[in-house]
Amino acid sequence: MDMRRKIHVSYETAGTTHPFTAVLGAFVLNLNTWGLMNSYGTFQTFYQLNMLRGNSSSSIAWIGSTQAFLLFLVSLAAGPLFDAGYLQWLLWIGSFLLVVGMFLTSITSAYGQVFLTQALISGLGFGCLYLPAPAVVSQYFHASTALAMGASSTGSAIGGIIYPIAFNRLQPHVGFGWATRVLAFIMLATSAIPVLLMKSQAPPQPSRGLLDHSAFKDAPYLIFSSGLFFGMMGFYIIFYYIELLALARTNISSSLADYLLVIINAASLLGRLIPGYYADRVGSINMQTAVVLVSVVLTFSLLAIHTAAAILVFSVLFGFIAGAFMGLPAAGIISLSPDKSKIGTRLGMTLSFIGFGILVSNPIAGAILGDGQNWVGLIVWCGALLVASGASLAVTRNLKVGLGLTKVI
Repeated sequence: MDMRRKIHVSYETAGTTHPFTAVLGAFVLNLNTWGLMNSYGTFQTFYQLNMLRGNSSSSIAWIGSTQAFLLFLVSLAAGPLFDAGYLQWLLWIGSFLLVVGMFLTSITSAYGQVFLTQALISGLGFGCLYLPAPAVVSQYFHASTALAMGASSTGSAIGGIIYPIAFNRLQPHVGFGWATRVLAFIMLATSAIPVLLMKSQAPPQPSRGLLDHSAFKDAPYLIFSSGLFFGMMGFYIIFYYIELLALARTNISSSLADYLLVIINAASLLGRLIPGYYADRVGSINMQTAVVLVSVVLTFSLLAIHTAAAILVFSVLFGFIAGAFMGLPAAGIISLSPDKSKIGTRLGMTLSFIGFGILVSNPIAGAILGDGQNWVGLIVWCGALLVASGASLAVTRNLKVGLGLTKVI
């Protein structure tokens, strides 16, 4: 037993004196990428009701969906670059684009300007920065991969709390420009942490293409990626539209509605940690399948919600489930990847595929909503996507381990 423990510890701490600095660096990357992306619902509400109110809900949603799309799409190139040893280049370039994009957003006033700065420039920065987070953490942790990634992904939840609160508190007093600049200064200060702390443990791999062609023959990996594709499409509809939905369909006050996205992100903090802990025991794909099925029930329950108390309870429960779902994809991809030297490439492939779904999901939701405020149609669209996600994940585990419910995957 002692020998096995020594082998386990030496494996998880090889290559650095303090492996948990990798988790800290990944935490900050998630804070400034997913955290800001999870906060876009606050911008969606502000733009639709104030600065860009002459534009449709669907067109405004294209800003956030394009930003998210670039996070995933650029990961296709970031994966091979990471595997080839260009981690520091990704961190420096990504941090520069992210910070500059937000500072430029602060001086915009028209739709095209916001799209260029917030969607395109910041989105490209997202794409450079996100993939190194799970890729580096996976090099330092083996038996506790899901827990380590869940811990680092709590940065997404913290960002989703800090950024909406900061914006909503500052904007009425100092205006959109300075409220946005404060967010940019936070990103500028925190971006130094991953640049200084994160190091890749693996030696650079020979240059390879953007794709791992063996993945196209790996049915469980392909179907799992499809499950993530549909799941992310569904979850982000709630993140973008929860505040507007609550104002339209419940008796909640506007001041309290401003904090629904914060509540979702705060609840996702526990969702990323607790299921991540148990996922190392029951299997990350098993856990992800279970939480997405619960999300289906929660989403369709929105059809019956018409009070402030009910939407608050929904936000807490949905946030927990969303955190669990979003904190586990990387662990699932790693468990399905037989060649660990290609983890960066496979992560990039999956993320870029997901990006196409997020690109169109919210604009479609906005189009369904339309001027007639068709919230029932939007909720059904979201629920259908989550049903497709749950079915895909269930098929993945069946292909990999069979029908036995006790098998870990």
